[in-house]
Amino acid sequence: MKRLLLSAALSLGSAFAGGNEPGPVTQALTLDFGGQATHAELLRPDGKGAAPLVLLVQGTGPEDLNGSFQSYGGRVQGSLGTLAQTLVRQGFAVMRFDKRYAAATFDPKTAQAAQESYAKLTMKDLLADAGTALETAKKQPGIDAKQVFIYGWSEGSVVAASLAQAVGAQGLIVQGPVVNSFADAFTRQFERVGLAYLKPYAPDGKINLKGVVASLYGPGSALARTQGQFLLARDSTPDVPKLAAVLDTNGDGGIDLRAEALPMVRAFYAQSVTQSPLYAPATTLPTLGELAPTLKIPVLILQGENDGNIDPASTRQLNSALAAAGNTNHTLKLYPGLGHSLGPAKDLTLDDFAPMARGPMNDMAAWLRAKVR
Repeated sequence: MKRLLLSAALSLGSAFAGGNEPGPVTQALTLDFGGQATHAELLRPDGKGAAPLVLLVQGTGPEDLNGSFQSYGGRVQGSLGTLAQTLVRQGFAVMRFDKRYAAATFDPKTAQAAQESYAKLTMKDLLADAGTALETAKKQPGIDAKQVFIYGWSEGSVVAASLAQAVGAQGLIVQGPVVNSFADAFTRQFERVGLAYLKPYAPDGKINLKGVVASLYGPGSALARTQGQFLLARDSTPDVPKLAAVLDTNGDGGIDLRAEALPMVRAFYAQSVTQSPLYAPATTLPTLGELAPTLKIPVLILQGENDGNIDPASTRQLNSALAAAGNTNHTLKLYPGLGHSLGPAKDLTLDDFAPMARGPMNDMAAWLRAKVR
C-alpha cells in the first residue's frame, strides 16, 4: 500500500448530542492516491480500547469524503459525514476520504482539469485508493484492525465489495448497489426515470422537438431533466436545438419513446461503457451480481424504493442470489419514500439526493453492533 504522506493531526470532535460524554477524536490524514495528495478523516470514539473500523466508500464521480459533489447547479451535499458521526457514537471508528481529484472540482479554476483527470481513472484505480485508505486507518492508534467493515454507495458498492473480499472484511454494507452490468443500470435509468418524466411532454408516447426542449426545464430531478438530452442531435445548441434524426426512424418528425428511443439508448450504453476506463472489461470490477456466488461474508443491502438511479428490483435480485449461493447472513432493507441517497424522494423523477434519513443510519448502526465479535 502507498505510504502516508503527512503526520496525522488530532483534534477533539464535538460532544455527543444531548449528553456529557466526550466527543469523538477526529484525526486528519493526507493520503497518496497515485501521486495525488488526498485528504482523509478518521473518527474514533474517545474511550479506552480499540474500536472496530468502518470504511465509507462514496458513489459515482469525484466526490469528497462526505459524498458531496459539484453539479451544474452547485454543490450537492452528501450525508457521509453525518453517517460517520452516527456510527462513531455507537462505538465504531469511521474512515472517510476524498476521491482522487475531488477537492479540485469545487474550484472553478481547476474543475475542468480535475474532471478530465478523473475521467481517465479505472475502477481498479479506485479500488487501490480505497485499499490505501483502509490500510492507513488500520495502522492508527485506537483501531481494532481485526474487525473491519466496508460500506459502499452506488458505484462505490462495486469497489467496497471487491475490497471486502480481498481483505476478508467482517461485513459489507451496500446502499443502492450496482447489481447487473453498468450498461444495464444506465439503461434502466432512462427506462424507469426518463420515460416517466418525459411522458407529459409526449402525447401518445411520441415527443417532438418542442416537447424535448420543454422537458429540459421541467419540474424534475437533475437525472430526470437530462434524459431529454438523449433525444437531441449532437450539433444541437441551446439557441438552435435539433431533434436527433437517427432516433426518428420512421421520419415522422417525432420520436416514439419506447419503440425508437429506448432501443437506441440501450445500444448507446452497451457501446459507450466499453470505451470508458471505469467500465471497460479490462479495467473495471465485477458488479454485485457477478460477485454474489462467492460473497460469503455478512451483507446488509439498503435500498430506497423511490431510487431513480438504481432499480429496487435489482437489489431484490441480489438478495435472492446471495441466498441461492448459500450465504445465510444477508439482509435486505427497503425504504418506501426514500431515494438513492436514502433521503426523502416523492417519486423516481424527483429523487434529488436529499440528506439521508435517520432510519437507515440507525439500521446500519444496529446491524454493525450485531456483527461485532
